[in-house]
Amino acid sequence: MSYLEIAGVISGYGKIPILHEVSLHVNQGEMVAVIGSNGAGKTTLMHTIAGLLPLMKGSISFQGKRIDTKSASDIARMGLGYVPQRKNVFAELTVLENLEMGAYTLKNPKDQIKEMLELFPRLKERIGQRAGTLSGGERQMLALSSALIVKPKLLLLDEPITGLAPQIIKGLIELIVEIRNQGTTIVWVVEENPKDVLQHADRVYLMDSGIIKMERSGREFLEEENFEELFLGH
Repeated sequence: MSYLEIAGVISGYGKIPILHEVSLHVNQGEMVAVIGSNGAGKTTLMHTIAGLLPLMKGSISFQGKRIDTKSASDIARMGLGYVPQRKNVFAELTVLENLEMGAYTLKNPKDQIKEMLELFPRLKERIGQRAGTLSGGERQMLALSSALIVKPKLLLLDEPITGLAPQIIKGLIELIVEIRNQGTTIVWVVEENPKDVLQHADRVYLMDSGIIKMERSGREFLEEENFEELFLGH
């Protein structure tokens, strides 16, 4: 049985479906990428898995248990972490307060907060600074550390490197790959720097208009002659 199993999912906003019979699976320890053009339904898929959108049809199972009827907070407690692309930090709170919010389910989070500050030394330098005043790269580090602090078993990343400086992007990709190598299963929505990310992906799903159009290994996608067209969903 797959670690994450999505079967025939229809989901959307209000009564308007965005995902149309989407099925995919993620094995434990994998890094799986989801690619496609803007409006393909990638973020809607992440919201649906994380419990932020209700299903109209289909099922979602995590570690063999149905999660599509559970609340987002219950899903998080089961070990599924989510880093959205936007509004992923509490702008008015300090770096420390954001980490404390991420660790709210832990009884004594001091050691975990210390571990995150060691993993992200830049955040340690900004510990008392409001998150809204951080640079783009620093905010992504804070969002990632806030999700990692509870040691999730599966991590959903909705394009964590968009708009960042090249040196920050390189460092974040290396860090996320290391997180996967240490045992965390990752689903990564990729919109920028695909060649830098997909070389590390075990498998890749191509979405277009709310439908899964193709599944390949990361290497197979990179070797496609029309890779650029595929990446854009054409």
